[in-house]
Amino acid sequence: MKGQLKRKIIRYKGIYILLIPVLVYFLVFSYYPLVLGIFKSFQKVKLLGGSQFVGFSNYKEILLDAQYQQAFWNSLIVGGGTFILQFFWGILIAVLLNETRNKVSRSLFQTVTYIPNLLSWSVVGGLWITILSPNGMVNGILKLLNNSNFSPIVFMSEEVYARTIMIFTGAWKGAGYFAALFMAAIVGIDTSLYESARIDGASRIKQIRYITLPVITPTMKVVTVLSVMGILRNFDQIFIMSNAAISDKIKNLLVLIYEQGIIQFNVGTATAAATIVLLATFIISTVVKKILKYDEIYS
Repeated sequence: MKGQLKRKIIRYKGIYILLIPVLVYFLVFSYYPLVLGIFKSFQKVKLLGGSQFVGFSNYKEILLDAQYQQAFWNSLIVGGGTFILQFFWGILIAVLLNETRNKVSRSLFQTVTYIPNLLSWSVVGGLWITILSPNGMVNGILKLLNNSNFSPIVFMSEEVYARTIMIFTGAWKGAGYFAALFMAAIVGIDTSLYESARIDGASRIKQIRYITLPVITPTMKVVTVLSVMGILRNFDQIFIMSNAAISDKIKNLLVLIYEQGIIQFNVGTATAAATIVLLATFIISTVVKKILKYDEIYS
């Protein structure tokens, strides 16, 4: 057995040598910071002087801290809501693209829906803050519908709208990307299935329901699992679009970790919170994989 393994290593030594830089890269820039962060989470780091080992006290402090608890729920609600809306929005766009027969119209529609994904959150956040401002487009439309008695709504300062705005803008930015993934699966469907369905008298709605959606189900599962891994890692959007008036409703774990670790230099608690985010992401993705029977895709 050992001799067979040795012969394989010698036979493919060129490939293994090429893999060494990749392994070194991940060890230095991914796993070393990860291990260092976990190690720091068990310490109380002082701005001047050395660090002190404090065991699980940083974790206990975070789990009992109301600010972290609120940030955790904000992360789940905004992240989960964004994913759900983005998922169904992406499917709708993909199906509509597939049903569009004119190539020019389809290319234009696909480009328009995908462009927001190419923009940074600095651009997208500024765009929606302007649209939702008291003098913005949304208030302008509401004013036209409600005559002259309408008082402009300061959407970005109202807590009741805060999470909805974050979910909608997040889904608006990413729906085109999801649509591109679903569209890649749809174009691979055997056209003879649609021809057979048309001969049997199936309407377009029934073809979508009984052919298109079932065939792209494996792609849906892959997209779902990959997306839930990022539910707790939404930093840019909240950092750009948050303000003091709505912060309590949308501030998530990563923004709070940034404030605690970088601005206030509470490195121990910040790294402990980052470790909890890592564990929570692992648990959520594992549960979702089990529910979706993700491994059966490759069996």
